Amino acid sequence: MPNAFCAAIILAAGASSRLGQPKQLLTIDGESLLRRTSRLALEGSFSPVVVVLGSHPEQFESQLHGLDVHTVWNQVWQDGMASSLKCGLEALEALGPAPSNLLILVCDQPKLTLPVLQALLHEHQSSGAQITASSYSGARGVPAIFTQAIFPQLASLRGDEGARRVIAHHQDRVETVDFPGGADDIDTPDDLQHSDLRSK
Repeated sequence: MPNAFCAAIILAAGASSRLGQPKQLLTIDGESLLRRTSRLALEGSFSPVVVVLGSHPEQFESQLHGLDVHTVWNQVWQDGMASSLKCGLEALEALGPAPSNLLILVCDQPKLTLPVLQALLHEHQSSGAQITASSYSGARGVPAIFTQAIFPQLASLRGDEGARRVIAHHQDRVETVDFPGGADDIDTPDDLQHSDLRSK
């Protein structure tokens, strides 16, 4: 049964200009990163799950067929990640009462697993922290869970600022969970060539 304790926003609006093709459509075992990330959020009992699309919205939305997610199109996605986060928060507000906690995800972390998401939720519930972030390569970042008290700060971000800025601002209120491989990303064709990912 879905857990109303924590909603999720998946940021998937970018055009991946340096890569030359949408990262969202790269596949692992025949499953696109976009669909895989959305599926893992659902399997982790996060609800509701909002997926923010921007570039190529129809093409990306087709990847989510059959999944119980809510898609929203950020028409100003080129303004940066902050605009997509704000768009996702507005979509959550429109769906009903604000959730008490929120998981923020990106769809370009190919090493993401269900146990990582479950560990984040368990740590967040048991510690009572305002923010529970992933830890990788000496940094704290997403996926991360935020309490409702932090939502206004997430909504006030601008440009290419993301959740990591809020995490850094509240270092004394953050608990962390190790995410092995969390820093692995595919930004260039060379990165793709040396990865386990394939073009759609």
